[in-house]
Amino acid sequence: MPKYLINFVQQYASFRIHELESVARIFNIDVQYNKEDLEFIESLDPEIETPFLYVTVNSEEDIKKICTRSVLIKSVYSIWAESSLLDGIINELHNNFDKKFLANYMVDKTFKIEVESYGSKYNQKEKLEMMNKIKDTPLWDNGKCLMHPTEEQMDKHILWYILTDFGVERQGLVKDFTLLPRKVYFGQRIAKGNRDDIIKYNLSDRKYLGTTSMDPELSLVSANMGLVKNGHFVLDPFVGTGSFILVASHFGAQTVGCDIDIKAMRKEENCNLETNFKDHGLTSQFLGTILCDNSCPPWRINSMFDSIITDPPYGIRAGARKIGYKENRKFVPVPEGLRRDHIPQCIDYSVPEVMADLLELAAKTLVVGGRLVYWLPTTPDYKETDLPRHPCLRLITASCLQILTNRWGRRLVTMEKIIEYNDSIHNKSLLVQEDLGQVDPQHKDLRAVVFWRKMGTNEKTKKKEQKKQSVEKHLKDKSNNDNSNNKNNSNNENNNNNK
Repeated sequence: MPKYLINFVQQYASFRIHELESVARIFNIDVQYNKEDLEFIESLDPEIETPFLYVTVNSEEDIKKICTRSVLIKSVYSIWAESSLLDGIINELHNNFDKKFLANYMVDKTFKIEVESYGSKYNQKEKLEMMNKIKDTPLWDNGKCLMHPTEEQMDKHILWYILTDFGVERQGLVKDFTLLPRKVYFGQRIAKGNRDDIIKYNLSDRKYLGTTSMDPELSLVSANMGLVKNGHFVLDPFVGTGSFILVASHFGAQTVGCDIDIKAMRKEENCNLETNFKDHGLTSQFLGTILCDNSCPPWRINSMFDSIITDPPYGIRAGARKIGYKENRKFVPVPEGLRRDHIPQCIDYSVPEVMADLLELAAKTLVVGGRLVYWLPTTPDYKETDLPRHPCLRLITASCLQILTNRWGRRLVTMEKIIEYNDSIHNKSLLVQEDLGQVDPQHKDLRAVVFWRKMGTNEKTKKKEQKKQSVEKHLKDKSNNDNSNNKNNSNNENNNNNK
């Protein structure tokens, strides 16, 4: 099986492998790699982290298919030589290939050489010097250098790359020439990743947006994790402005969205969620939106959705709500003639409740093998028992972490339905805490974590409580002193009157 070098984009290190495996599954492609390399690919430690990973697939066509979907792949290369020094590339070419093969490889072909680096930058002069260092090889005996080939010429055009990996930890030292690259690669580019769709669905080009609209890169990653493809049926139960179902429709899925907030789905008559679908020519893929409460969803128990992809509200910029009566309100029956346009009262909907209801919805409505992909708020105190669970769903991964501040971030959680839902067994009211997860989860009061300054929630709360008790004690002591003084004054007056 041929071996290729993937160059991932620099951000979202913990997402890379999971998106790659999901895209490979969409196309039924067998991708193999050294498991020991995951330590470097997924690491958040800049000293060892690298965006380069060798993979093995059946053919070059398989690599090209993966690149049509993956947004976290920058480019894929067929490596001809690698070394710790640029001078070693020539020796590797001579050792790995026959001289005649190199001399005839580019007959009737055109080529271009590019230089790219991870953890460093080269000016044009430095790039030319690096290109000149590898000219002493028969590979350049034939072929013509062509900087700007036309589309018709691309079939016989080869893009050669010199890739250097310095690592981000070394960036400040590279220009002093005190460090050598960790690795130098030389090879030809096979394909580019699907980065163009990020520009196509750029938020700044959309007419309808909200404060919680998901950026296109993570929306596309979420759709890939959900295995969305042509002919699938996809639901977003917290649709908002529709970022997830928009990109799911782009991949050929039929989509529908739900939300309790009518304002999020329909700002005004001529600018609403449907406007974005019209602008991208995806109206035929969009089935519409439903105004409903996810704590009591309108869907019957039936396996219908291939994927559920969503970003539930967790109370940072937009809190969750569900239908219910507030404690200080009386129940007033809605007159028959007003029920059609009636907007019911809503109460707070805690994050653990939101997650539990979401998983039950997935268990009831996903097809077996279908995926639930959702974003879960998290803190540095995250533990595995924070995750919501359900007997019908299997956890694929919860390690995809986006760090937003030093206090909190969010995880892209992917689950798969493994068995059919049985209401007499799997209803959440019949399940115990171990089955449902979320044992004292850190996301139960996320606002308290996010908006405290300098201190953690427990310390801040403790200090606030101590201050409150100190004030109460002071007022109580003052009140007691005042009462004592009044009593003494009263006794003195009585004594004087008796005299």
